[in-house]
Amino acid sequence: MVVAANPKAWLSKMRVRGLGHHARDRLSPPDGTGAGGADPRHLGILAFEAGRTMSRLVSLHRGLSESEVARLRCDVMRSQGVAYLNSADQVALVRVACAEMVDDLDATAAAVARFAGRCREGWPRGFDHVYKELKVGKCLAGDISRLGLGLHARDVEKKVKKMEKYAASTSALYMATEELAKLEAAERRLAKCRHWGGASQADVESLQRQISLQRDRARQLREDSLWCRSFDKVAELMARSVISIFARICSVFGASVAELPQVVQGRHGRLEVSPRTIQPRLIHLQYPYSANRAAGISMSGPLERPPVGNVLIRNSGPILRSPAVDDDEAADANAWKEQALAPPPNTLGASGLQLRYAKVVALLDKLASSPELVGEETREELYGLLPEGLRTAVGAKLRGYRRKDDGGGRSDELADGWRGAVEAILGWLAPMADATVQWHSERSFEQQHSGSEPRVLMLQTLMFSDREKAEAAIVEVLVAFSCVCLYGHIGEEDGREF
Repeated sequence: MVVAANPKAWLSKMRVRGLGHHARDRLSPPDGTGAGGADPRHLGILAFEAGRTMSRLVSLHRGLSESEVARLRCDVMRSQGVAYLNSADQVALVRVACAEMVDDLDATAAAVARFAGRCREGWPRGFDHVYKELKVGKCLAGDISRLGLGLHARDVEKKVKKMEKYAASTSALYMATEELAKLEAAERRLAKCRHWGGASQADVESLQRQISLQRDRARQLREDSLWCRSFDKVAELMARSVISIFARICSVFGASVAELPQVVQGRHGRLEVSPRTIQPRLIHLQYPYSANRAAGISMSGPLERPPVGNVLIRNSGPILRSPAVDDDEAADANAWKEQALAPPPNTLGASGLQLRYAKVVALLDKLASSPELVGEETREELYGLLPEGLRTAVGAKLRGYRRKDDGGGRSDELADGWRGAVEAILGWLAPMADATVQWHSERSFEQQHSGSEPRVLMLQTLMFSDREKAEAAIVEVLVAFSCVCLYGHIGEEDGREF
């Protein structure tokens, strides 16, 4: 199997420069016969869209692995920055993580439904209806079993590996087709040069041989990729994977998200999704209970758990909850998701400042690690990123420190002290800024769903960060770094106020 050197590149580029009918022409046999798009049952040019969708499914599957879930609960949610700026309540954080994964899966399921709609069989053509019923817990376990959707973990892993293989081969096909297009363009330019006597016959023949070899390679890759696969087989593979991933989401997050259907371990290790009942459900708390929280003292960011009815909270042990919901709540399965993903009013996400502040922190982190970069240009860049309110706050604090400075301390000792303050704050703030930039990059138009690795989650970013706390931390870093420059004699204009 040929794997692309950069499997992300083809996915991002095709967003901007779609291959269109030219790829169909290059990959089809001269006589118009064969499987490469000539058979209406085959994907043809839609193979690239299917490969992108499979990459999204693989990414979600990897993000729900035991190791990733453990990292999310034990490392990400308990990190200093997330706990201080966003929330220390792990149940609230779990709801955000779950909502984002369900939202991503919903978008992927919509793409799968478009492929399924072109199938000939009743299944997977009716996938969209099955998925909607599954989300509200109305798809009976018997129906899932009849469709063969209650997959064992080993079966799911096999299907994921198959999708990875298809995505890689389709990636290689795309890159080979792009290379073929470049060679054909070069041939046209060479033909013009030859017309004016600027190219030899040997050059033309050499290029034609390259084109012939590249065309043969592209057609061979076509046979191994999704190009020649039928809508029925590809849609069924993706539909089964969507339902298996949703079952995994319910299994992982069901204890904290009451709105999810119940998932039970069936016979032979199969995961089965069952409709909700009025039976009490056992849920174990995954966060430490503190006296401060019991007293209503907020020690972290703005995220809070939504109120849940019929809940008995004890100082330790499990929660017994009756998950009964009325018809309106069951019909609107997305209400909880939209609520969980909406940043509260006092957050950076609500004010649209998360990316701007992330760039400020990222630039400060870069300057702190490489002081030699401090200069007029970087100062101007940093100054331009700061809102007027932060400029005023930094200037006022700097003037206050300078009034208190009697000049009695050694400059190097003072610089080291302020440098320690910068490193301490950036130690927990910089990772959140980097995650914010990466989160936006992964969801940009060109990079959207371009890889199969687990993606950064919203709870890791500054999206849900308390604005007042975040701005106070950024001001402290700016003031401390200004003092480092002042006492360490860094930059051309030491001590410039922002």
